[in-house]
Amino acid sequence: MSTQPAQTTSRVRKLATKAAYSKGASEKLVKTRTRLVAVSAKIRNAVAAGRIDATDQLRRAQHAVDLNLATAEERIEKLRKSGEENWEARARDVDTAWEDLSQSVKKLVASFSDIAR
Repeated sequence: MSTQPAQTTSRVRKLATKAAYSKGASEKLVKTRTRLVAVSAKIRNAVAAGRIDATDQLRRAQHAVDLNLATAEERIEKLRKSGEENWEARARDVDTAWEDLSQSVKKLVASFSDIAR
């Protein structure tokens, strides 16, 4: 008896899991980017209307979001290009990037909310 079919099945399963994770991460990135465009537009409109001042705190928060979004994009691309042997490590990198992005978005929204009061 050969272990070839079992190895092939395992490999196909890993690749399918990687593809599904990668697709989900890419879709999440598109949704996140869309939401961030809306939040940034609200901030720009509030500044333009004179309802809030563009403080250093707000600029730093926006800059952090931009950096973390770029990092998430980069890590998703590395995930897509990774081989079957190291994609899980890349997936953990993506998870970390999402957490960092999520935290920076929360800080941006909090900064905007604090200033808008």
